[in-house]
Amino acid sequence: MIIKHFRATGALLFLSLCLPQAQASLDLLAGVEAGIETDTAMTNPDLERTQQILSSQQAETSHAWQNADTGIAYQINIKRSYTYGSYPCLAYDLTIIKGDSQDIKSLDACQHRSGKWISVSPNSMAL
Repeated sequence: MIIKHFRATGALLFLSLCLPQAQASLDLLAGVEAGIETDTAMTNPDLERTQQILSSQQAETSHAWQNADTGIAYQINIKRSYTYGSYPCLAYDLTIIKGDSQDIKSLDACQHRSGKWISVSPNSMAL
């Protein structure tokens, strides 16, 4: 039992030493920040739609949709593309509309090796 715990702990320690400090952000698909602490969070179909829109990389184009199940409308406006190392990245605005309430978030995402767009903070970029 102790050996299993040591192996698991050792493997985690090894991984944490080999991966960049902000590697945990890879778990955040682009769009997940939308209403993360409110009732306007994106559903899986909304996150998939966000991935498709970001993959189009159409700057200065507005992409909007409404989730029929939640009644929440989203709009993505890609402002600009840039690179971080060899990773393509996008700066975009995400507008969230629920009823009379509207929230606009300025966000960044970079495309991971897996092809998924991952939320990143411009201040702590790590892939």
